[in-house]
Amino acid sequence: MNRFYFTLFVVFIGSLVILLAASLQSSAATVSGEVVDEEGDPVSDITVAIKSFKGNVAPDRRHRMHRHESVFPPPQPSNTDAIGAFSIDNIVSHSVNQLTLFPEHNSEYEIRAIEMQGIAFNIHPHQISWHGGFTFGIEEETDIKDVKITVRLRMRIRGRVLAADGAPLSNARVNLNVSSRSIDGSGRGSGGGTETLDIDGGFTRYVNSPAYYIVSVTYQGQSAESQEILLEKGQRLDGLTLTLEVEQQAPKLPNFLRPRTPRQPNGVKLQAPPVPKPRDMRHRQALMKRQAEGVWAVNPANRHAYKLINSKTPEAAIAAATAQGAHLVAINDAAEQQWLLDVYGKENYWIGFTDGLKQGDKKWDNGDPITYTSWDTQKLLSAPKKLSEKDENTSKTFTVLIGVTGKWQQVRADNPVASITERAILEKKDLVIDAPTPDEETE
Repeated sequence: MNRFYFTLFVVFIGSLVILLAASLQSSAATVSGEVVDEEGDPVSDITVAIKSFKGNVAPDRRHRMHRHESVFPPPQPSNTDAIGAFSIDNIVSHSVNQLTLFPEHNSEYEIRAIEMQGIAFNIHPHQISWHGGFTFGIEEETDIKDVKITVRLRMRIRGRVLAADGAPLSNARVNLNVSSRSIDGSGRGSGGGTETLDIDGGFTRYVNSPAYYIVSVTYQGQSAESQEILLEKGQRLDGLTLTLEVEQQAPKLPNFLRPRTPRQPNGVKLQAPPVPKPRDMRHRQALMKRQAEGVWAVNPANRHAYKLINSKTPEAAIAAATAQGAHLVAINDAAEQQWLLDVYGKENYWIGFTDGLKQGDKKWDNGDPITYTSWDTQKLLSAPKKLSEKDENTSKTFTVLIGVTGKWQQVRADNPVASITERAILEKKDLVIDAPTPDEETE
């Protein structure tokens, strides 16, 4: 090839590259907008993703796009900033796209509504899971701006699984099942499968609707099941603890060791074997009593004494504390809370902050000033405006330390967290154990 033809060839290839680059650039689109909650406030640090499919494709009979050719590389997801804004670039047009939140099945939020091109769409949670996302099209050289995505926190049950000895079942693969029955009694459901727990034995299951729920887990012949839990609209339950119990099974004996059933001779009545006497349960009852009453442990950092007791209600915990000259724990700094979780484990505990909704209430129940808080801001309760005398007891608020998250939650008697909180931590600043009683006859 001479120099002239070689120069023409290079010019031709260069022109092709420039034309191709220009055509690709002109066919790319952008989708931008904001993410807000149901009150209209911006939601930051939430990931918006788009899956793109080439051409004018339509969903298959199961309303999914996965059978069609996906665009590669896919558009990069966008994290919302402090004012909830997002922008996703380099979307191929014309194309069909699916807008969703990332990670698709484990996002903390769910889409409730989308406003696009001046049209508002109400979204049911099942629509996203069935269709794989909110489906929309983009024509060539068209950007879509001012998209408004309304989201809310998903309903969920979060807890952890403990072995029979109380140790977390770290990184174990278990069978986890969540069964439900509707509040109005119209139906039941169940869903589950294998799941890998985290290092603390923790798990999270998201649910879509208000119902009564039961969580059960099985692992290597051991099982555990929760009580029935009522979750109303928008509620999220943290701190569920499931402790495995070994299923007792009689050992199988080989045939030659199995006792033979005696034959009954004619006219002879065989006597039933004697019923064994029940075991003496005094030792076990004493052990259970000690566990229920608890023992005092001293924190070397502040020399305060703490005790863990069983108590299904905060009123019973307060009464037990008063009887022992103590009070429900007042947590004064992060180090004290961490010490409590290290010593007693990551369960739910009643702590000493009652009726904290009162205006200007800045003290613990024992009178200590509040110098440290760890409120779960998503679950703060609003104070009722007007109360009758009949409603005063039911409106009273108590505080639970959720060991799994390290957050505090305000609860009332009808809150699902109250139904799974069965322990309390007591505190004494000055502890004297078993002080001898003076002998009146001694001078």
